[in-house]
Amino acid sequence: MRKLLSEEKADFYLSPSVSIRIYADNRPYALQTRKLQKGAVLVLNGGELAEEGLGIGAPICVYADGARFSLNAATFVDDTKSVLSVTKIYNMDAIESKRFRGTPIRRGSCAARFLRILEKVYRRVRSLHVVATMMLDIVSIMGLRNEYVGSCSKGEISVSYEQSEGGLQILVDFERLVTEGLRALIIGNEQGGSMFTEYRDSFGGKLEGGQIEPWSPTSAKWATLSSPGLGVGFKLRQPDGWRIVRGREVIENRISWSGLNLVYDGIPPSKVLGYRFDLLGGV
Repeated sequence: MRKLLSEEKADFYLSPSVSIRIYADNRPYALQTRKLQKGAVLVLNGGELAEEGLGIGAPICVYADGARFSLNAATFVDDTKSVLSVTKIYNMDAIESKRFRGTPIRRGSCAARFLRILEKVYRRVRSLHVVATMMLDIVSIMGLRNEYVGSCSKGEISVSYEQSEGGLQILVDFERLVTEGLRALIIGNEQGGSMFTEYRDSFGGKLEGGQIEPWSPTSAKWATLSSPGLGVGFKLRQPDGWRIVRGREVIENRISWSGLNLVYDGIPPSKVLGYRFDLLGGV
């Protein structure tokens, strides 16, 4: 296997117009997630479709003291196989930090508790979603920012991406992850929120645009997210023991992602998760 240099990337070509790209560094740079390591990015006719989304197969770990993300990673290409295979090893070494006009908001403070309640209302109480969004916009204009800063590492998660017919086969290895205090594992599968606006699932459900909640678990066996305007989308099937959580957030100049995230509450009995990412359209 060959380690990619920070300026390098690897591309899986799925059709004449669609490819999937993995960067060795934290590109693409966008809005609040610009510092974070990304998973795979959909590319249509040369244009990337991720916006602020974390990409496909991007890990997040939720601990008692907060969620961990990745600021640093090492990426390897295996060119000994008949199909392209890329492995990205994510160091779970970042935590979200809220700052008001450059000053950190201390965890446990009154301001932190207020923002946490506001975000819970925004994500979970649909009838108050508009009010909560307006309040978040106001505090954002006043100077509130989410940043991701370095923290004590919780170990590494290795994610292997291998091209298969019509998409990717993804293998996630948690063997080197710290499990003490672990509350949930999340594998993000996110692209651009302004583009991927149509959701469907195995129950026959269909949601469009603002109907897609910021964070909503489903027991559907499979789900899709599509961009009607671009004629491309993707499909995920529910792995055993995991949940699909749909989500979409678009707030101008602050947030823009749409995804089908895989979530396991607690510590998975298996240290390895395998799943498929299937491309829809774009042929």
